[in-house]
Amino acid sequence: MSLRSIPRGWLYTAIRLLSLSALLFASALAVDYYFNAHTFCAPGASCQVVAESEFGQKYGRFLPALGLVAYSFFFLTSFLFARTKLKVFKMSLSTFWLPLAIICCAMGALLFIIVQSIEIHAFCWMCMGIDTSAILMVIPAVLLMINKSESQTNTPTMLHHVAWIGLYILAAAGPLTWGSFQPPADTEQAPAYIRSFYHDGKINVVEISSFDCPHCRQLHPQLSELLKEYGDRINFTRLTIPLSDRKEACVAYLCAEKQKKSEQYADCLFKEPSKDPEKLLEYARTCSIDETIFNDCINDPAMVEVVEQCRQDVKDSGFKGAPTVWIENTPIVGFDAGKGMEPYRNAIENREIALTQKLPIAFIITCILALIALIAGSILSRFTQKQTPSDA
Repeated sequence: MSLRSIPRGWLYTAIRLLSLSALLFASALAVDYYFNAHTFCAPGASCQVVAESEFGQKYGRFLPALGLVAYSFFFLTSFLFARTKLKVFKMSLSTFWLPLAIICCAMGALLFIIVQSIEIHAFCWMCMGIDTSAILMVIPAVLLMINKSESQTNTPTMLHHVAWIGLYILAAAGPLTWGSFQPPADTEQAPAYIRSFYHDGKINVVEISSFDCPHCRQLHPQLSELLKEYGDRINFTRLTIPLSDRKEACVAYLCAEKQKKSEQYADCLFKEPSKDPEKLLEYARTCSIDETIFNDCINDPAMVEVVEQCRQDVKDSGFKGAPTVWIENTPIVGFDAGKGMEPYRNAIENREIALTQKLPIAFIITCILALIALIAGSILSRFTQKQTPSDA
């Protein structure tokens, strides 16, 4: 079999498969551009570099939509033109104008690859998926142009048209319906030291505070009440650091924590801060803490080292001021009495949405429709098989 006599159905099949490949990438790109950034492209990845480049800012917003339209056109016209003998300006729609449109599209894709290489110095993997599919599509397009087969009925069928439509629904709508209904991805990540206190499946809250800090004392009762609303869904950690060289209150807090009385003891310290040993012991009695164990703990030099190490670890994690509250990957620095608990509640709610997020209904419907079309296409192809294979 020569290149000029390859069955046209095979060539149209190649165009359809490559169109579906390009549509899959274009649909994912559309989610990141139009709905939720960083759904398919991680923060700081090359995709973001391309999107934030001068070229990306000017033209990037049009590329996903253009890709969806262009490759939907190639996919659908591969059915419409497969059997037609219509000509425009004496040139065949099926063997000249469609291939020519594909070649022009591939030239644009090649140009964009060059721009990414020379001007942007980064490659968006979703863009490369689209562009590579477009360039590969030139092969069946050129073969269609030089095809000398006169018969429109000697070409094998790979799938029934209904099955092709099922694949089209999955490629074009799958990423869109999945990504557009997912919660926004975090644009930054908590430092490793902060994340070391996190538990999977929980709403993780890490508070960095000091009993010497007036803003921390103002935040404490309100944050405590807010966290109580979420009960066991919250994994809360308090990292208390001294703002001066006096570490007695921090040591006492850690000693109370060893007896699982940290919250009661923190209430006392935030209400009336003190570094006086007698006062610290009085707080221990108020919280029903074993005095003997408590005294041994606060007099242990190792506890001072623990406090100092915590302060150093916090500093190394980019500490900017007390209070700082990390809610998953969202840092809230300082306390704005005017906004109150709103920033904290919003961050907690976003995390809860992410934890409870189910498969979006639209995505499930898309998958069901695609599956029905694939099954129907498989059944129909068995009933419509003939002795002589039909075109495309």
